[in-house]
Amino acid sequence: MSLKILIVDDEVAVALFLKTIIEQIPDTTVVAIADRGQQALRQFEIHQPQVVFLDIDMPGMNGLEVAHLLAKKNENIYFVFATAYPDYALQAFEIYSFDYILKPFNEERIKKTLRKIKKQMNPSSYALNKETTIIVEQGGQKIFLKPGEIHYIESRKPKVKIKTRDNAYIITGDLKTLEHELRKHGFFRSHRGYLVNLKQIKEIVPAGYTFQIILLSGDKVLLSRQQKVQLLEELKKTNNN
Repeated sequence: MSLKILIVDDEVAVALFLKTIIEQIPDTTVVAIADRGQQALRQFEIHQPQVVFLDIDMPGMNGLEVAHLLAKKNENIYFVFATAYPDYALQAFEIYSFDYILKPFNEERIKKTLRKIKKQMNPSSYALNKETTIIVEQGGQKIFLKPGEIHYIESRKPKVKIKTRDNAYIITGDLKTLEHELRKHGFFRSHRGYLVNLKQIKEIVPAGYTFQIILLSGDKVLLSRQQKVQLLEELKKTNNN
């Protein structure tokens, strides 16, 4: 089945160049190009793409506003922000953007992003046993992950990424179910898109309007302003135990 993509950019030449790159990937089709937010919403209803490439700085409705509206219609969309402005990256990832690519475009970077999306659309599966070991099925093999091995889990609806020290597993699942099972093992919902192992936290640093958690591995996880106080309380309890 062909991967359907919508491009939203008010610069027609840029959109056409992006289309040329995208359609070099097998089984990938640009179903429409929109140069305004409202037009993007209409084209989305008509074509129901799985991936939306979005510029941010557009007249009228900007790309972030378009993404918010589209995410309400379908929470499984892969958003790729393609823009000349690096300042919006954190806001973009707040709405589960899959990638954030800066102009001028690097052709190989775009192709790599699309290959990653295709891979995630054919994910591994998982199960939880009575001891809360996560059993990941990948490539015909079963991998048993204990909670302590997991550094963080990231929501990529309808999938999640489970990150360990050496590997990352993309599986079908939801963060809410995993949170329920892993809370008793010292995991904390730092952000609507992240579940983090408290024992892996090194420090908390400001990041624009929100915060980032730096893990011992060097990985970074988002922390919402609303969750910061509760996280500090949980860390205090963990350190006292």
